[in-house]
Order: sequence, then C-alpha cells, then structure tokens
Amino acid sequence: MKRIMAFLAGILAGIGIGWYFGHAHAITWYQREALKYAPTIEAELDDLNKQRAEDFKAAKPYEASGASIALAALKRLDTNDTEGARSRLAAIVAIYYRGHSGDGETNLLTSIASLAATDGVLSNAICSK
Repeated sequence: MKRIMAFLAGILAGIGIGWYFGHAHAITWYQREALKYAPTIEAELDDLNKQRAEDFKAAKPYEASGASIALAALKRLDTNDTEGARSRLAAIVAIYYRGHSGDGETNLLTSIASLAATDGVLSNAICSK
C-alpha cells in the first residue's frame, strides 16, 4: 500500500511539475513573440500620432472659417435678422453639398436635397455657384 501511495504521489508531483514548467515556457514564448513586434507597433503608433497632429493642424483654418460664419449668423439672430442668418447657414450647407455631392454621406446629402426642395434660401444657395 505504501508503494502504491508513493507511486501515485510521484506521478502527481511529476504531472504538476511538468504542467508548471510547460505552461511557464509557453507564456514566456508568447511574451518573446509579442516583444519582437512591439517596436514595429510603436513606430506605427508614432506615425499615426504625427499624422493626427498634422490633420488637426490642417483643419484649424476650416474650423475658424466655420466659427466665423456661425458667429455672424448668431449676431444676425440677435438683431432679429433671421433671413440673413438663414442665408449664412445655407451658404455653409451649400458649400458642403456642392463639394461632396459625389462622395459625401448619402443620408446627409439626401436630407439637404429634401430640405432644398422646400426651402428657397437653401435652394438658391446651392444653385447660385
């Protein structure tokens, strides 16, 4: 009986030790593989961050232009010149519609076209240029 118990304890200890080292080896192998690609991924992330910074820098004039037009529209609304405000805002929508009628978001373009069918200010803004 002692021999059987010793044999089973030895087998269980062997399985446990083998599993531990086999599992630990697999984890370190995956870590080594991941570390091989880390510099490449970091370089790609740096490139993406640089591109994003350039895109934000390039978008600043457009943001300022949109803000100035919206500010002018708000001033017109404060003086109860709603037609002037509508024409300013319609001009912004018309610029988008003319520039992106072939490649823009179809839901937005459809909404603009349906509103232009009933709104004379927007329709004139779209057709004027």
